[in-house]
Amino acid sequence: MMMTSTRVITSRGVRYLFQMRANSWNIQRSCLCQSISKGSREGISDDLDLSSFPLERIRNFSIIAHVDHGKSTLADRILELTGAIKTNSNNKQVLDKLQVERERGITVKAQTASIVYEYDDKKYLLNLIDTPGHVDFTYEVSRSLAACQGAVLLIDANEGVQAQTVANFYLAFTNELAIIPVINKIDLKNANPEDVKEQLLNLFEIDPDKVLKISAKFGTNVTDVIEAIIKDVPSPEKKCKINAPLRALLFDSWFNRYRGVVCMILVVDGALKKGDFVTSSHSGKSYEVKDLGILVPQETPVPQLFTGQVGYFTANIRAAKEAQIGDTFHLKGTSCEPLEGFKSAKPMVCSNDISLNMSLAQ
Repeated sequence: MMMTSTRVITSRGVRYLFQMRANSWNIQRSCLCQSISKGSREGISDDLDLSSFPLERIRNFSIIAHVDHGKSTLADRILELTGAIKTNSNNKQVLDKLQVERERGITVKAQTASIVYEYDDKKYLLNLIDTPGHVDFTYEVSRSLAACQGAVLLIDANEGVQAQTVANFYLAFTNELAIIPVINKIDLKNANPEDVKEQLLNLFEIDPDKVLKISAKFGTNVTDVIEAIIKDVPSPEKKCKINAPLRALLFDSWFNRYRGVVCMILVVDGALKKGDFVTSSHSGKSYEVKDLGILVPQETPVPQLFTGQVGYFTANIRAAKEAQIGDTFHLKGTSCEPLEGFKSAKPMVCSNDISLNMSLAQ
């Protein structure tokens, strides 16, 4: 007879573990934000006027890739080339603010950075919306992609197309995003970009002539990626309405012990300014916007966020469950049709079944 021993983590234990982990993440995030802010104010000046960027000069994009294909490294180079951070050897996984992310090289918490880039004598506002790098975070990836109009599909020149490459491609394809194929790590000895191009053609019907080849580590051809984002990723003007009442998509959040929940949003319709009262479509609760700003990549306050722009706000939201990913915020007292795709978070209980007789288990 095979006997099993079951370990069950109770709901109280789960809440305790998540609270301890959340406290640890918030401390790490705060410390790293302070260190980043010391040398990252070159790209966006203090007197930046967000109203100077019309919808046609805004690009919201993401970088999607399999684990360890260089997504965080490419984000670092983009931030350097656009002047968001100073160029130095310490810029490694700048947007990865958790210790586990830096140790394992896997993005767990989605990050955002707003950068300004001049192309053809015009300044563009580029919003890099990072995504978690593990397949277990599929819903979080889908909500981040819902705030984008384009995605950089990054593939390792040595490893080729992997499982998450396929999964993330179809997430982006389902969201009708413009996809920019990029082969990374061409500097490696065993790199074979031509084979990877053939894989992309056979699996996704991507034209080999449109595939960019880069080395994110050394910055080779990364400028081509930035310019491809400007040329090939559409602006949010087709999905956003300037004169409509406010609708904001909540695609990420984290808890700050002093300010409450910090909400990362895309302003889909209308505009949001400090002092506005907003209502959650999911909970029906209303809040006053206390702080409003953008990440560059550190927090930078702004008086107003306009249509198509990405930023954060705080409103003394004291419970994380009141700011669920995918929720829609609108102005208090106005009717609003919630944005599609919202799924309420469900608490989970973890258990392990361990066989005491391994021979019978086999």
